[in-house]
Amino acid sequence: MRDDFEASFSDQLAAIEAEAAPVAPTAVSARLLETPDFAPFCFAYPAPDSASQAQHPAALLADLTWNAGSHARATSMLSAYADDVATRDSLLLGVDDESQLAVARILAILVCAEESAVNVFHHECHRIPAEQVVADHQALREIEAEERVHAWLIHAARSHLPVPDDIDAIRRRTRRLFMRVASREVATHFARLTGLDSGVCISLSALLGSSRVNKIDGFARLIKHIRRDEATHVKKSRDHAVNLGFNPDQFHECYDLTRSGMVGMLEPIAGSFETLGVDPDRLFKRLMRFQESRLAGEAALAD
Repeated sequence: MRDDFEASFSDQLAAIEAEAAPVAPTAVSARLLETPDFAPFCFAYPAPDSASQAQHPAALLADLTWNAGSHARATSMLSAYADDVATRDSLLLGVDDESQLAVARILAILVCAEESAVNVFHHECHRIPAEQVVADHQALREIEAEERVHAWLIHAARSHLPVPDDIDAIRRRTRRLFMRVASREVATHFARLTGLDSGVCISLSALLGSSRVNKIDGFARLIKHIRRDEATHVKKSRDHAVNLGFNPDQFHECYDLTRSGMVGMLEPIAGSFETLGVDPDRLFKRLMRFQESRLAGEAALAD
């Protein structure tokens, strides 16, 4: 998908889905049967719901069985990243020190977002009543499983990258944003998540529009995979918020809060975007641009 900040998010979602070719089934690597030794970066989260309460990646794949496409994509990415040598080379070979640090800063922010999302969707799966539509519950469980896969992949990538001097400040800013976005009103919380997730998709699209990023094969492949999943999470979170009673006319207000916070969080690492060939000012303006439009009988936010 070309880097087009002026396209509506709906147009971007259609392009993201259109460019995603089917993934052939991949055998599960033995490495994926090992319990990961990654320490949480921002938020610890509960063990996944499975008979054994196993936390290894192969157990996560069992939670994706109702969507063959998601399962195949996750298995392919996890198996690729299970090869430590290949992953390290795909992230470091031919990549200068500043670019490695820039990638490390961006992945630190992303893993904090993934850890937060795991908590949100895990607790929501346990909160909703048993009589709620089964398909809705499955959609939430699938998002939780995909977010856990993302977290594992990002932790695996970060283990090969240098640790930036400002990593503690990045953690504090990112954690503060996600704490600020949280709401006791569940419907409002999910509405705000749509603003964050669509902002993540826009940011990742900007990165993938850079030739410098695409030369870092391991990073480009990872964020392309995450963007594909997050693009569908936006719609699912929005639908869930509306099903919980959120007024669609108020999505704009939620976006105003989440996107302004997101830009404030990213501004201190603007130099990292420049290092990777992305104009941060243009990206930040794109994140802060909102449009309201009406779709057949309902209000919808066309980002």
